[in-house]
Amino acid sequence: MVALSTVAAALVALTLVSAAVGLMLAGGSYAPPIDGLPDPGPVVGWGAPLLRVLTDIAAVATIGWLLAAVFLDPSSRDGVVSRAGRQDLRCATASAVVWSVLSVMQMFLELANVLGLPLSEAANPGVVSTYANEIPTTRALVFMAILALVVAVGSALTSTTGAGATWLLVAMAAAILPALAGHAAGLGDHALATTAGVAHVLAAVLWIGGLLALAVHAARLDMPLARATQRFSALALAAILLLAVSGAANAYTRLDNAGQLLSTGYGQVVLMKAGLIVGLGVIGWLMRSRVIGTLGRSSRASVFARIAGLELLIMAVAIGLGVALASSPTPRVQVILDSYGESLLGFSYPPAPTIANVTLGFDLEPFFFTVSLIAAGLYVAGAIRLRRRGDSWPVMRTVSWLAGIGVVIWCTNAGISVYSQVSVGLHMVQHMTMTMLAPILLVMGAPATLALRALKPAVGNERGPREWLVWFLHSWITRVLTNPFYVFFIYVIGLYGLYFTPAFGWLMGSHVGHVVMQAHFILAGYLFYWVLIGIDPRPKPLPYWGRLVLLLLAISVHGFFAVALMMSTEPIAPEWYGIVRPDWMSDTLRDSLDGGQVAWGVGEIPNLIVLIAIAVQWSRSDDREAKRHDRQADRDDDAELRAYNDRLATLHGRDPRASSPGSE
Repeated sequence: MVALSTVAAALVALTLVSAAVGLMLAGGSYAPPIDGLPDPGPVVGWGAPLLRVLTDIAAVATIGWLLAAVFLDPSSRDGVVSRAGRQDLRCATASAVVWSVLSVMQMFLELANVLGLPLSEAANPGVVSTYANEIPTTRALVFMAILALVVAVGSALTSTTGAGATWLLVAMAAAILPALAGHAAGLGDHALATTAGVAHVLAAVLWIGGLLALAVHAARLDMPLARATQRFSALALAAILLLAVSGAANAYTRLDNAGQLLSTGYGQVVLMKAGLIVGLGVIGWLMRSRVIGTLGRSSRASVFARIAGLELLIMAVAIGLGVALASSPTPRVQVILDSYGESLLGFSYPPAPTIANVTLGFDLEPFFFTVSLIAAGLYVAGAIRLRRRGDSWPVMRTVSWLAGIGVVIWCTNAGISVYSQVSVGLHMVQHMTMTMLAPILLVMGAPATLALRALKPAVGNERGPREWLVWFLHSWITRVLTNPFYVFFIYVIGLYGLYFTPAFGWLMGSHVGHVVMQAHFILAGYLFYWVLIGIDPRPKPLPYWGRLVLLLLAISVHGFFAVALMMSTEPIAPEWYGIVRPDWMSDTLRDSLDGGQVAWGVGEIPNLIVLIAIAVQWSRSDDREAKRHDRQADRDDDAELRAYNDRLATLHGRDPRASSPGSE
């Protein structure tokens, strides 16, 4: 234990030193400002980025222990964590508490740094209450501290892998908050910068955290490593690929040209970090090919621990350089656009809309584009696995899924994605397509059914991907998500709660808010149509008459919403669409009324499709029930019918009128 503590302290010290060196090379180190400018002092100037290093280490440790307890440690199929997993949850609790405290401390330093005040003045309650929630960076740190504390309490009370997975997701959400609030969002290609930053953080914390937990277990010899390292190996491979791609995207959004990689200190630090990641990839490949397969032998655990320690050593330097890059000014020169509205958009106003430039074109939205391609690839891979195994899978389900993915990509990456940000009418076209058409196609693809058939059962008494999917489909989470009252509530909130409140303009005002809103459209529509016409299993399927009632209620609510828009006397979201007004947008009220007409007209076609689908499924269900009764009758010589006739005969014989003379 003493040796592990010494190694941990050395790794933390190395990370701090590498961060300090990186700050000096990249230009983010503290330097006294010229006379007349506010000076927070060297304690704040150096303390803010160095404390961020400690905060990141605590986040990595928390996520690593949770990852080990939930996915890497051996656990029973019923989801109870092992003894080692319980110890990992206790470690996660401790590191999450430290993470929360460090986040609060970092918030004070960042507040002082942004305001240019000494730490003693920035810590004044009046200053904190006035500015902490107004600055994106400090606001993100406050929410990070709260979520870390929630993770600490949850981990302390958890004894199952299902609950641990929930806290792991919460911890990952907390870890990405600074990336969402960082200065990357103010650069050109801000959508790519934000998405790449989030992906980079997630890949790093999962990879480094998982390796840290495995290295500690290898040193303690308190857990069988063979199966755990095999599982982690697949995760590490995906993480390093994601790190490489997101790192290249980050460099692209922060540099004006490739020459700045050599001509600027910032670029040189980028090259140093890239070299470290390549080295880690090589070491990981060697470990995967030569060490992991032999971990069944006890003597190999010490070899794994030493190699993992070397990886952690390199990772410590990489973390320090990463914090230095995040805390340093970028060489890229920000382009000043012609108007305030264009600066809010992040791009120049598009020309007047035509059928061609609305339906065609390509404007990359990296999050939806990447997720859509991954979803399409996994689905096709599952269908191919079934075919090779000799099992059938309906071609039309594959066509439906890929068509739904295509609709999502079109809505988020084609010309409509640009025009929806400056026109309410075209936004409604995008919204109705994402909420109604795309989810119908995706639901009819039955992805969960395909996954259940394509995934192999786990070896031994553990949970693999298939078992996790089965757990999710039968969990209380899915019962809530597919509850018709909840689904209807989400559907209504997505209309009235969004468009008739300031939430719409607020979400449109940031890239993250815009992505969250679009994700809500897709997920809310998916849940709604999963309940109505879904093929995938769910806890309590709604009877067909209930599905018709739910659909008719939704049609009524949607109709009232469209009429309310068409009768509106004021434009929607003037705080956004009133500012981002191209020259060809002369009447914002007319544009809002057009949006109501779109909502009225476009919604009818998907509703008709769903109505027909419910009728067809109902009819087929009756046919299947009739055939089932016929097969049962053939097997037992119509025993049910004969029993029914005997019952009628018995009742007839007991009827007093049957034996009276007048009855004849």
